[in-house]
Amino acid sequence: MSLTGAFTNAILPILGVAVVGYLLARTTDIDVEPINTLGLYVLIPALAFHSIATTTLGGGEVLKLGLGVVGYSLLMIVIAWGVGRLAGESGPLLGALMLAAAFPNSGFVGIPLSGFAFGEVGRTTAVIYLTIQNVVVYTLGVYIASNGSDAGALDAVTEIFRLPLLYAIVAGVVARALGVVPPADAALMETVGLVGDASIPVMLLILGIQLAETDVSAISRSVAPSALKLVVAPLVGFGLALALGFGDPTVAKVFVLECATPAAVIPLALTIEYADERTVDGITAPEYLSTTIFTTTVASVGVLTVLVAVLQAGALF
Repeated sequence: MSLTGAFTNAILPILGVAVVGYLLARTTDIDVEPINTLGLYVLIPALAFHSIATTTLGGGEVLKLGLGVVGYSLLMIVIAWGVGRLAGESGPLLGALMLAAAFPNSGFVGIPLSGFAFGEVGRTTAVIYLTIQNVVVYTLGVYIASNGSDAGALDAVTEIFRLPLLYAIVAGVVARALGVVPPADAALMETVGLVGDASIPVMLLILGIQLAETDVSAISRSVAPSALKLVVAPLVGFGLALALGFGDPTVAKVFVLECATPAAVIPLALTIEYADERTVDGITAPEYLSTTIFTTTVASVGVLTVLVAVLQAGALF
């Protein structure tokens, strides 16, 4: 597919809805928290259950996807640590750099993008990617955000067990294993599917609202994490996809695409909650990370357009 086609079919729909959210936040006093809660506790779990219950993906592909997500996070953390040390970063800023590099926005950006680019298989793969990543975020991510020294941060690890997304995935897997998934045209499945589909525009609106509220005061410090996220991350994702040998080329393509999405928002919340609040070279870790999220999200429009075009053309898998 051409760059124009990739932009029009996969990037523009995401950009258009996110811009609406951005403008809404700039012109009104909208509170994103209730919308975020709705998405996190109702819409995304419905999408996850429906996707898993109706997916054609086999257990082997899901296992490889899990290994890929964990492997990607660990590799990017190591790379970011090395780059950060060379750049003279330390303490909370080094932790923020590692969080920005290791955890892509596989939810608010990745799920809609993968759905537009690769259909139902793309969306299901992205949902599974997000679920596995959340487990890593609320364990290893919390440890990094707290710099490994705040014992109270251990309580945050249990947050993953309070999120309905995990249980929606388990319910979908169990229902498939027991053969009790209702027919796709049954009222129950159509209702769950309808609720899940609503998560796509809602996630994009939330993304736009969050970007409008982002502090970009440390824009000059976002070069290193942005380069890692926009250049190194897709290469690491591609290398892992080749090494894992996915049986379904579409799953491999979506895996690479998910790895290439901009920095995630959840690590910012963890940094605000658990990171050392001291100022380093004039900025704090949350300011450093929020600027990186904004920069990578805006810059990823061009990167993801090219990547989608390459992946859809079948040049890599």
